[in-house]
Amino acid sequence: MAKSHYQWQYPDAVDPALVKQIQQADELPAAVANILVQRGCQSVEEAEAFLHPDDLTTIVKPDALHDMDKAVTRIEQAVETGEKITVYGDYDADGITSTSLMYETLLTLGANADYYIPDRFQDGYGPNPTVYQRLIDDGTKLIVTVDNGVAGLEALTLAHERGVDVVVTDHHQFADQLPPAAAIVHPQYPGVDYPGGDLSGVGVAFKVAWALLEEFPEELLDLVAIGEIADVVSVAGENRTLISLGLQKMQQKQRLGLHALAQLSGVDEDNVTTEDIGFQIAPRLNALGRVANANDGVRLLTTLNPAEAQSLAEKVDHDNQQRRQLVDQITTQATQQAQSEANCQRQTLLICGHGWHQGVLGIVASRLVEATGKPTIVASTDGGQLYKGSGRSSAGFNLFQALDGHRDLMTAFGGHSQACGLSFQQDAGDKLQSALEEAAANQHLADKGPAKLMISGQLSPEEINLLLAKQIRRLDPFGPGNETPVFEIKQPQITSVSTMGKEGNHLRVNIAGNSGRQTIVAFNQGQLAPVLTAAPAGSVNFAVTLNINQWKGKQSVQLMLKDLQFTAAEVVDSRTSYLTPAMFSEESNYIIYGEQLRENVAGNANGKVLSPEEARQTDFAGQNVTIVDCPPSLGELAADMMSSQQPAKLRLLLWPQQSHGRAEVPDRQHFAALYRLLKNHRQITWPAGIKQLAAELTIAPATLKFMIQVFYDGGFVTIKDGLLSFNPSPDKVALSSLPTYQRRLARLQAEKLLLKSDQRRLTNWVYEQLTNTWIKGV
Repeated sequence: MAKSHYQWQYPDAVDPALVKQIQQADELPAAVANILVQRGCQSVEEAEAFLHPDDLTTIVKPDALHDMDKAVTRIEQAVETGEKITVYGDYDADGITSTSLMYETLLTLGANADYYIPDRFQDGYGPNPTVYQRLIDDGTKLIVTVDNGVAGLEALTLAHERGVDVVVTDHHQFADQLPPAAAIVHPQYPGVDYPGGDLSGVGVAFKVAWALLEEFPEELLDLVAIGEIADVVSVAGENRTLISLGLQKMQQKQRLGLHALAQLSGVDEDNVTTEDIGFQIAPRLNALGRVANANDGVRLLTTLNPAEAQSLAEKVDHDNQQRRQLVDQITTQATQQAQSEANCQRQTLLICGHGWHQGVLGIVASRLVEATGKPTIVASTDGGQLYKGSGRSSAGFNLFQALDGHRDLMTAFGGHSQACGLSFQQDAGDKLQSALEEAAANQHLADKGPAKLMISGQLSPEEINLLLAKQIRRLDPFGPGNETPVFEIKQPQITSVSTMGKEGNHLRVNIAGNSGRQTIVAFNQGQLAPVLTAAPAGSVNFAVTLNINQWKGKQSVQLMLKDLQFTAAEVVDSRTSYLTPAMFSEESNYIIYGEQLRENVAGNANGKVLSPEEARQTDFAGQNVTIVDCPPSLGELAADMMSSQQPAKLRLLLWPQQSHGRAEVPDRQHFAALYRLLKNHRQITWPAGIKQLAAELTIAPATLKFMIQVFYDGGFVTIKDGLLSFNPSPDKVALSSLPTYQRRLARLQAEKLLLKSDQRRLTNWVYEQLTNTWIKGV
């Protein structure tokens, strides 16, 4: 079973009359009109403005940005005098589009322009003094930074001392000391109240281009949309208009390299969405900076040669495939570490490897955060003592704050609350892990719970169709400030569960509806397949987004899984042939059938150790329960567990301490043969004669003991003073009704199901018991 990754939240009730007005005015489904009101539309006019975000008056003019006049004056001067201008960018998608936009603008002005994208591994992020020195030596007279610069004090000081001006255009957080720049164009410049939105690097560069060209540069909007979506800035205010217009521009397919990349990515440019950019285009551009050279991205986005556009697009796509393979390989290894006994007990993770490609460690960290819910740092070394890594945080944990006070343990460190980059010596690893755990305690991470997920509404499978999905797309662009709507599907009928992909790491779930089945897809969630297969009917709620799938010219609705909730207990198959102390470290109620085992475990388990009798008197509602050893019968397990309220989690260790292995209940012929032998011998030394007697019957001594006990229960024999004596005139009784016979039969039945069946059959049986008791009361 799996827990929800998020805490589901539901919006406040809205005015139904207003919803109906908007629904009728714009011919919308009720679900979409409801979302518009949830998101602040208080009239039909406001709803229409939201649905048509193309009003240029919402875009703040360039002169509202700090130092815009200085930046324009210095750049124009360089253009007029023929000074060499170098655009200094960044290696992510925002930096690549920023560089492309500024470089293209300078060429349009007739400038002597070039560009430089720093190498992630050789140059690092932001202005590099060595690179600046080389650019200046090569004749650069003016450096224009895009998507970086405000933290480049050392490099800009060097340029200033060499008599070279730097115009900074950036959106990142300011350092303590501002660099010596000819101009700093920044939407959050201290003391300046910029009335616009949360611009990314390409958004700031666009405003500079607008001011330089002295007209609204519509032809650059496709680059703006890509960079802003990739950098996950707010899509409220002017950004909503910029991105919307940029998506419309992309539909015109005028940028050759972008068009070629979209085709290779399977993006329908006629209906391009923020999801297409966020999950197809941007990752491919980002891959260049991770595993290749990001300068190829600028060439791709600015080329006017169709053949070069196709060649570069293919290279970018190939680099992205390499990036994905690296991420998958490293994630597999990192996940194994995350699942270690020690890491399972921690609130934070520091995962270290050897030879892992350092360009993808941030993605791997993100995957581990998604899988475990724990703040995670993933680091690697190329064989020496120095580790370099990236960290990602979970909701409610400030990763930067956690490590900022421990800079003595690191050779490099930077970041913000939700992400960081760092390097450290190998012998500092344990201390860093301890620092993270200490911070988790100080920030009360355990009390904060999972991140919140806003549910926009509920849908039944019958309400989901292509028209609804298309109408939801009218709310695009999606992002921070206008999240993709998430809908809850409550307890649908699951008709089939399967995995997809070569490794079976993706999930497909079909649910039934009156108008046919609906398909729910989840990437990198293939491990949920056996869990959902075993789940009882009506025990799962799904949180999904509605996508439009394009395949061979046909469109269909595809539901993308965001999260799920189980209304039944979480059942964990942890069957084991041996017990270790670590198995008792989880806080739980430990039910143990063997008296000696119960005495051994008592005092050494994190929780209560209970006998079956005590378990029947305990309310386990919302608690964890562990069945430690195999019960003597299925009926006893059902009686012990099912008399309580539903626990949160039921873990099955089922240690077979008294397993009968391959033993079976002897048949009538075996008992008849023993009867005849005993009748002839009359008396046998007991237990000394058991081996000889077993040999005569060609059965195992253990089986013979069982049969003798059955005969003893039925009065067929007596045992006294070391002698087993035959009773020639016992009362007539059916052997199968005798206690020893019944116990053996029940034990074997329990072992067959609980120890030898596969996971699906075991969990199905457990859920059947739960359904008969707990689920009816849920």
